[in-house]
Parts: sequence; structure tokens; C-alpha cells
Amino acid sequence: MRKLILCSILLSMTGCGDQLDLRTLKVNREGNALLEKQNYQGANEKYIEALRFNPYLSRVHSNLGLSFEGLQQAEKAQQSYAEAGRLAEASKDANMLFVARFNEAQLLGKAKKVDEALELYQKALEIVPSSKEVKTNIELLIQTQQGGGGQGDNKDKKDQQQGKDQQQQQQQDQKGDKDQNKDQKDQDGKDGKDQKEKQQYQNSAKYKPRPFAGKELSEGDVKKILGEIKQQEGKIRADYNRKETKEQPRDKDW
Repeated sequence: MRKLILCSILLSMTGCGDQLDLRTLKVNREGNALLEKQNYQGANEKYIEALRFNPYLSRVHSNLGLSFEGLQQAEKAQQSYAEAGRLAEASKDANMLFVARFNEAQLLGKAKKVDEALELYQKALEIVPSSKEVKTNIELLIQTQQGGGGQGDNKDKKDQQQGKDQQQQQQQDQKGDKDQNKDQKDQDGKDGKDQKEKQQYQNSAKYKPRPFAGKELSEGDVKKILGEIKQQEGKIRADYNRKETKEQPRDKDW
């Protein structure tokens, strides 16, 4: 979108009907030179100095507004443009009144105060009905105003989409919680089953350790068992010795 056209006329006050102080003329011109170099702070100081010599010059107030706007001080700029318009209307300076209304209107447009800006542009057109700059800015403001509704619709659609996304996320979270609860329930059931089987295993007579049910051995029984073990041990030893003797290599017979 094209930017609003700014009527940045640096007024030198040459040949105007205001009663001038030569110092005001000199300092105003110095301010204009600084403003063209975008030295807004220096220009601002020069215009304020010029108004000390003559505080009722609409042209200096308008230039002061331009310097405030360059310093991004919109409120002070609007006040300067409004004062310039009041003084121009009082002195019946139509040219200056047009410039003051134009600049204040474009500043209000930047601040999204569309209705106020359009009203001032219409007043500027009453002075210069053929101004293309005013008509262009009015058209741009109307487009902005109409586009505001579209932006609002887009915002509503965006909010609806966000709400829908949030709802879907909640549903997914709920599903996840449900699945998690199901898994936990299945795990609890499995644990319960394992615990039940463990208890059944522990309670089962088949797997219980059995107590010794035989009779006590007498001393004679013990000696008999030890004797049998000794006989078996001797037999095993004799078999082992015979095997060793059989496998031992023999000397040569020369």
C-alpha cells in the first residue's frame, strides 16, 4: 500500500503578510536547512528559537510540527499542526490553513484515527478542491478502513482455527490419557494375575518342600553304610590302578 503523502512544505515566510522579526526569518531558514538534512533535533531547536521572537507565526508552528514528526513525537507534532491551523484561520491565510490541515490529517491517519483524518482532509478539500494529494490520501484511508473489516474477519478465522486446533489437541490429550489408563489397567491386571499365580504356586502342595518322613538311622545302620561306601571306593581304586598299568608303555626288548 502506498504511503500517505506528506505536505512537508518548508515555509520561508518570504513575502507573507505576517509581521516579521528579522531574527525569526533568519533562524527559521536555518531550521529549514537542518530539516532538509534530516537533522530533526537541530531543526526543532531552531524553530523553537524562532518562536521566541514571534510566537504567532503559523508557518513556524507548521515547520515545528515537521521536526517533531521527524523525532517520532507524534503528539507534539499534532499540537503544532493544530496551532498552525488556528493561527492561519485567524489570519485568513488559506494556503497555510490548507498545509496545516493536510499535515495534521496525515498524522491522524498514521495513528489509525481514520474518522478524524478524513474530516480534516475534507476541510482541506474545501480550500483546494483539486488537490490530488488530498484525494489520494482519502482513497488510501478508505481502503484501510474497509480492509480493517477484512482483517477482523481474518482474525476471527484465525481465532476459530486456533480454537479448533486447541480442541483437537485436547481430544488427543484425552485419547492419550485414555490409552495410558488402559495400559495401566492392563498392566495392573497382568500384575494381579502374576501375583495370583505366584500365590497359587506358593499354596500348591506339589511345589511345597516336603518334610523328611523316614525313620532315624541307628549306629549299626551308619557303620553298614560306611562299610559299603569303603568297599565301593576300594573297588574303584583297584579298577583305576589296573587301567594305569595296562596303558603304561613297555621298554624295548633288545
